[in-house]
Amino acid sequence: MNADLGGMAVGFLCGISTMERLSSDFFGMEQGCWSQTKQIIVRFFGLIISIIGILAATVILLEGDGQTTPCEWCTSFSCIPFPPWSGPTDKWWYCDDCVAITADATVDAVTGAYTELIMDCPDGSMVTVDLQNQTAKPTDRAALERRLPRYCREYCES
Repeated sequence: MNADLGGMAVGFLCGISTMERLSSDFFGMEQGCWSQTKQIIVRFFGLIISIIGILAATVILLEGDGQTTPCEWCTSFSCIPFPPWSGPTDKWWYCDDCVAITADATVDAVTGAYTELIMDCPDGSMVTVDLQNQTAKPTDRAALERRLPRYCREYCES
């Protein structure tokens, strides 16, 4: 679900720095001293940047406790909600914890309709949602469960 952009960048740099080059005879053109030097420099720096990136990622990950993220801003590199041009409720995937929330619903004994929803948000807070004022009211339990992530993104802080 998450697009790991850091892994893609390191893989790209490792691939560029270690791949076999085609001979200049393949394309029918002469290769001068400057272009050979440039290729060697690019390969060398690609390999060095890859090693530094792997070491930096290892240090950052080893500093974590396994429960919390050691790098809050790293989320923007590891997950991008897609497509970016669509609305906040029309993404193909999201980078939040709203898919795993729980909630308690109150049912009106007379009508059998859901009237109130108390959600446990991902940040630990509790949010009450008045379902009587919703334009599209969920009619059964399955419909309400499908709408929980949408309610979370709309009403929860994080």
